[in-house]
Amino acid sequence: MKQLKRLAVFCFCAAVFFAGCTKYGTAVSTITSTNYENKQLTVSALITDDGGCDYYMEQGFCYSMFCPLSLNDIYTTQVKVNNYSEVDTFSATFTLPMVDTAYYVCAYVKNSAGLSYSPVVKVSTGHTPGGNIPGGGDK
Repeated sequence: MKQLKRLAVFCFCAAVFFAGCTKYGTAVSTITSTNYENKQLTVSALITDDGGCDYYMEQGFCYSMFCPLSLNDIYTTQVKVNNYSEVDTFSATFTLPMVDTAYYVCAYVKNSAGLSYSPVVKVSTGHTPGGNIPGGGDK
């Protein structure tokens, strides 16, 4: 009887967990703003299509000096923002370690249907006085 009760509770929890998605499509997101200042990049994203899901298993950003981006790539850095969230907008601030460098950034969203990436945005970090350009900087 105890095992039957546990099974019933498990089935109920599984049904509630998976009930959020009806058509099981991956979410569609886009980066809405970027702001780079003093090695800090602030990025915001918006989920424009939830794929039929009421919640997202994970939301975040990834960046690299190389394109295309993938969470499975050793050159791509992942910045997780939310786990198990119903929020359609998210943002993060993180450090880009090198100045005078072009970085590629995208948002990613995981839902029950899988992982999806936003279109990639190129961010240039620009030169800062005294930076790493030979002979550069203020004298």
